[in-house]
Amino acid sequence: MNKIAKTMASLAYKWVASIALMLSLALIAGIWHLGSNSMIACGFFGAFFIFAGTRPGAKLLLVAAAAGAGYAACYGWLGGPINRAYLVALISAGAFLGIGSITVMAWQAIWTTRPENRASNAALRDALVLPAFSLVAGLGMDWANGFPERTYDHLLYAFDGTLFGIPPGQTVAALFRNFRWMGGTASFAYQALLIFPPLYRGWALYRGLKSSINAIYAFVAAGVAGFILYQVCPAEGPIYSFGARFPNRLPDWREISLTPYLSAGVHNAIPSMHMTWALLILWSALELGPLALALAGGLVGFTLLATLGSGEHYLVDLVVSVPLAFAVWSAFRRDSLRTALGLSLVCAWLIYLRTGAFLPCPGIVNWMFIAATLAAVGTAEYLKDRAAWGLHSALGARE
Repeated sequence: MNKIAKTMASLAYKWVASIALMLSLALIAGIWHLGSNSMIACGFFGAFFIFAGTRPGAKLLLVAAAAGAGYAACYGWLGGPINRAYLVALISAGAFLGIGSITVMAWQAIWTTRPENRASNAALRDALVLPAFSLVAGLGMDWANGFPERTYDHLLYAFDGTLFGIPPGQTVAALFRNFRWMGGTASFAYQALLIFPPLYRGWALYRGLKSSINAIYAFVAAGVAGFILYQVCPAEGPIYSFGARFPNRLPDWREISLTPYLSAGVHNAIPSMHMTWALLILWSALELGPLALALAGGLVGFTLLATLGSGEHYLVDLVVSVPLAFAVWSAFRRDSLRTALGLSLVCAWLIYLRTGAFLPCPGIVNWMFIAATLAAVGTAEYLKDRAAWGLHSALGARE
């Protein structure tokens, strides 16, 4: 009798857990407007690639697709907002597919306890990381930017001015107008960036690679570090600082006040997290071979163009992202010396910019500082054991 009671209790628990899971996912989709919020949608979309990387078979993939369609139907029936823009709509559709994938992996964890499902359980944990991070990051940014804060945009703008004279964002925006395919591809790279860490994680799972570094966790760690660093030299980006004057009527940096001013905008310009994340994806691609490396290299290039052409960042924001990405990757390799080097370079740049110490320097000196930063990171990475970096596997070399 006790055995029957335990069996019934176990079945009741599994049914309640399954139903609670589905209701929770449907509720999250509605609260965070999965049909129009591309950032949150990207986090869920990536779950599908991790699920596919476990080689679940055609049957389970169809179940995940059916579950995703069910979530999408419920979302539409309840009147959830839908962005009709092609790219956002595509990402949103992928997000519901990702929710369906999470559901299937969770069902496996709830209903089966076989040893062969351990890999699936680990994949489920990975699949939940970015959605959770996206939700928490959104709340954190709303809280941190809920009141006016001093912004140092004009100093960052002035630094770029010492390098070029003509703002680089203006040049890239003109390039986008002349080559629309380039602007469209850059926009995709910028908006869909959060899809790539789980894509590459799923790729590694599919190939059975036991990566020493989980790109998804490195991605989240960089996001946390970036949020902290935003507070050191708060800035918004030229499109927010100059409004309608971006990109064609930007002023000469010598003619504007460089005094920090109060702004209630979102201060997430420096360091550029989009570039930091793109570089981390490039590092994670090294173990996957030439195709993954070429795709990640293109992502870095178009992310660079998108950050400048959209007016979201200054060029120096991208420079500071290089040692930050290096520091995060080194931390996951448990290399304290290189982690310290990367963080020291980041902090030095933020202090240099916030204090305006660069203003007396001619442009050539600032170019030398940029070159020295890139050279320091490149040299330190080259001197690191190349096998740990993954260079041999990426190029197909033999030991």
